[in-house]
Amino acid sequence: MRDVTSTQQKCFCRAYLRTLDPMRAAETAGIKDGHALLHDREITARLERMRNDWSAQILRDDAVRRLAELAFGRTNDAALLALARGTELPDVAGMDLSAVSELKVTEKGVEVKFIDRVRALEALCSLLGGDTGGAAEFFQALEDAGEEAVTA
Repeated sequence: MRDVTSTQQKCFCRAYLRTLDPMRAAETAGIKDGHALLHDREITARLERMRNDWSAQILRDDAVRRLAELAFGRTNDAALLALARGTELPDVAGMDLSAVSELKVTEKGVEVKFIDRVRALEALCSLLGGDTGGAAEFFQALEDAGEEAVTA
């Protein structure tokens, strides 16, 4: 696209790969139509190069670290958000909501669903490999206890 600078293209591509929303990425880059950019050969080539560069930078240690954060992370900010009422809603920009899988605002307040920590732990153990020291049995017991609590 002739009227889009190289800097805008780069900004659009970064924002698009972060959000996968072409209109939001275009807005971030100061461009009018993000959907049109996705059909531009230069943009698609740049996106492909960036995807390849980024995927090469993600290491096993990064995945292990992120899974550990999900499995053992704190939920304090999400609890504060769920307990907030009406005009008392906190500014979520600075909150750590990485443990949240779903968020819904209803007339009763904010409904928060958390990621499945058991699955995160299982994936973490799988990545770490080797002897899990009975982890599979432990995870099954956790799941069974959770199901019993729901049906009780």
